[in-house]
Amino acid sequence: MKTAFENIGNKINLWLKEQNLPQHFFAQRMGISPQVMSKIINGKKAINVNELSKIASIMSISVDELLIPDKESPIIQDPIMFMIGNLKNENTKEKLQFLNHVMDEMIDLEDLV
Repeated sequence: MKTAFENIGNKINLWLKEQNLPQHFFAQRMGISPQVMSKIINGKKAINVNELSKIASIMSISVDELLIPDKESPIIQDPIMFMIGNLKNENTKEKLQFLNHVMDEMIDLEDLV
């Protein structure tokens, strides 16, 4: 199962491959660094409404199409990741994303035990 952000990142990655374009092309069009673009493609960055709109525009699709989950991978609803998109401080966002990741790993480890 994927998070909504991983699903969007996967769609961007597939689009780039179909268009035979590198990630830095998308980063330039978004007005962001290649590092931030990599985080988006890997589903590690919360995406706000403005970013969703830019992504959809670059890909020439609607925001709805961008948000529709892949049929083979249902989306895990992760409310903390949607809240992170509303934060203004990038450092706080990164810390919360890391904390969320650590919590997910702890849950996975607990399931293994």
